[in-house]
Amino acid sequence: NLKMLQDLSRYEVDGQKLLLAKPTQRGVTHGGGEQLKVDSAEYNALKELLNRFENPVECEDKVNVGNYFDGIEQLDEVGTLRKATLALTGRLPTTQEAEQVRGFGIDALDPVLDEIMKEDAFLERLVEIFNDTLLTDRYIANTDAVGLLNPEKFPAYWFEGIEDDNTRNQIAYYTNVGLAREALNLIVHVVKNDLPYTEILTADYQVFTPFSAKSYGIDVTFKDPTDPWEIAVGKLPGVPHAGLLTTTMFLNRFPTTATNRNRARARVVYKFFLDTDILKLGARPLDPTSIKTVNPTMNNPNCTVCHELIDPVAATFQNYQARNDYVPLETTEQMTWFTDMRLPGFGEAKLPEGEEKVAEQWLAKQIVADDRFAQSAVRIVWKGLTGQDLLTEPFDAAHPDYVADLEAFQVQDRVVKSIAAKLRSNNYNLKMVFKEIIKTDYFRATNVRLPASGELDEERKAELAELGTAQYMTPEQLDRKIEAVTGYPWRPNRDQPDLLTNGNEYRIFYGGIDSNSITQRISDPNGIMANIAIRMANEMSCLATARDFSADPSDRLLFPYVERSFVPEDDNQFSVPAVTDAIRANIQHLYDHVLGESHDLNDPEITAAYNLFVTIWKDGKNGVKDGTYSADLEGACRSTNDYWTGNELPENRKISQDPDYTVRAWMGVLTFMLSDYKFLHE
Repeated sequence: NLKMLQDLSRYEVDGQKLLLAKPTQRGVTHGGGEQLKVDSAEYNALKELLNRFENPVECEDKVNVGNYFDGIEQLDEVGTLRKATLALTGRLPTTQEAEQVRGFGIDALDPVLDEIMKEDAFLERLVEIFNDTLLTDRYIANTDAVGLLNPEKFPAYWFEGIEDDNTRNQIAYYTNVGLAREALNLIVHVVKNDLPYTEILTADYQVFTPFSAKSYGIDVTFKDPTDPWEIAVGKLPGVPHAGLLTTTMFLNRFPTTATNRNRARARVVYKFFLDTDILKLGARPLDPTSIKTVNPTMNNPNCTVCHELIDPVAATFQNYQARNDYVPLETTEQMTWFTDMRLPGFGEAKLPEGEEKVAEQWLAKQIVADDRFAQSAVRIVWKGLTGQDLLTEPFDAAHPDYVADLEAFQVQDRVVKSIAAKLRSNNYNLKMVFKEIIKTDYFRATNVRLPASGELDEERKAELAELGTAQYMTPEQLDRKIEAVTGYPWRPNRDQPDLLTNGNEYRIFYGGIDSNSITQRISDPNGIMANIAIRMANEMSCLATARDFSADPSDRLLFPYVERSFVPEDDNQFSVPAVTDAIRANIQHLYDHVLGESHDLNDPEITAAYNLFVTIWKDGKNGVKDGTYSADLEGACRSTNDYWTGNELPENRKISQDPDYTVRAWMGVLTFMLSDYKFLHE
């Protein structure tokens, strides 16, 4: 409504605004008669609104959210940095990085995050985030992507002449991945080189790997032609590229048919790049008998509400039809676009005559010039960092939570639009969006400070229902976090794939996607996911505990303050103060290292974990003494060789027995922490 009013405000009659002339009957006849008196309060308010349309007020850098976040506990700079480094690269921040931000205010994160986003791990995370939208990893298996290339145009299977089976299979894999990720690699190229994000659509080039370029039969310059992961830009002869819109993988992932006529592509263009879900714009008729007009997509209001937006954009994909190859209409039997559809265009703009061959490039320019393009970028990154979709505006005023839901939406919408505005003003550098989201109250919120009554009223509960980002981590994120915290990956052995990222193991069971039939991640844990988490905690504590003790204390991630010989009581069951202090100090370290929590040594959390350690230790000590338990560690829990190389450890570093039962007591504490809510959520 505001946009419509803004459009109408441009109309004038004899030098005066139509919206002021009609209700005052000044020079314009209005059937409803005079509605406003000149210089009345209502008239002046309307006049002020029209003035603001012509002279919009630019807000300061900080978006006004009022007192909406009052009472919300926030992560400090170091806590925010820890969460950010795990979200962006799957690692913990270094001591130096933490000290760069500690106590210096949240904006101190900017230069540290700038450096973090130069790491290869961030680019890998970028691929994950955008594949959740584009879903082109559907083709990453076998040679699925290679098979999508037109063999009449391209030497897709160029590697088939290689005689050695192992070499041929390896090169086929590299080639297929390079092809499958051509759209994602374009996004990586743009972000890595700080290019405007608009180039993901406007780039008059395509991104290749050394092996994918061979499948297209083109020459591209690479620094190292043998590096299968290097990417470089190039062009397909005779093809007017329009960023990822004209990549083979995007076009195949969202194909067209003879009857669909690119409408599905137009719908995803609106959804992915214009922050608009066309299917939500109007209720589609449930009764097919209500559609009686000829050519309803052009003439029936039930259909035109969507099709007047979709069809012009669909028509701009006119050069990419059945085979998903670039084939201009004039080279086919069909010389012009379908006459029973709207002409190519975008909004009110029509494709200029003579630009039919580059219609997709023209469309890309229209999209990136639209303010919604920046908002769509914020939406994608927001979901990637927080695991949550942006709120949608509520429309049912009769709903009991309507007021609270509307307030929540409006506040979040202000924040999102302010970040989108910063993206536009910063030459569309997408890294800025990551930084701004990380610094928001949404990303940093941890808890609610309850009022004196100890309870929140129902309206405040509804407002805060979606606040905070304690998302159940994706299998890929949890996989990286496990290795960052324990020093080891969760896999059957070092030569096999990680269990959480292997599609044949737990990736799908733990809520992941395959980009094909499973395209939505599970964000609410179920029984299977909970059991996988418990198994992970048990197996990783078994793997990591003795191995950490095998290292020099200065190199330990988990147990730098204790040794296996540190037992909390002597043979007479008297406490050993120096040892108990060391055990508590190490538990304090584990809370910080594993869960990112800071506790005083006498905090109830420290005491609870200490009591768990003592309880397991006492039971185990007595069990070993009476022969119930063995002094030997289980095979998987021993440390006798270097995990990464397989080389045997020196005798003084080997750990295969646990006569004091301290190793297993520490395993219990570590299991407790690895299965904790705050480890599995981030």
